[in-house]
Amino acid sequence: MTEAATRPFATATDTGTGVLQTFVTAGPSTIVADISVAQGGLDLGPDPHELVAAGLAACTSQTLRLYANRKNWEISAMHVEVFSHFDADVTPHERFERVITIEGNLNEEQMERLFEIAEKCPIHKLLTNGARVVTTVGGAD
Repeated sequence: MTEAATRPFATATDTGTGVLQTFVTAGPSTIVADISVAQGGLDLGPDPHELVAAGLAACTSQTLRLYANRKNWEISAMHVEVFSHFDADVTPHERFERVITIEGNLNEEQMERLFEIAEKCPIHKLLTNGARVVTTVGGAD
């Protein structure tokens, strides 16, 4: 019996054109990742730091929505912004700033709880706790 092949969480394939344009596939979607013109790219898509920030924003929004739905709390709108800063004088150097805006029929206690839940978002935990990265050499297809 053979094991079913599993799809990678994400793949990155050099486009073979331009400078640093890369096709990134995550789940069922493919986008182009790039860097800004000032950094030598063509600015055709998000750079890797923006992709990480996007993961944090999306996970935060989804985590809060799931929690609010489970509690039957009324959220009419939610918006999560993530900013990335490099602080050379502090370790770790990378700092993500997350701004969460929630509208709905919520009291102060519910809002406070949602901001506590944001700290439990899986990507937030990944970024704050760290992860191991194991690299192997793939074979040519």
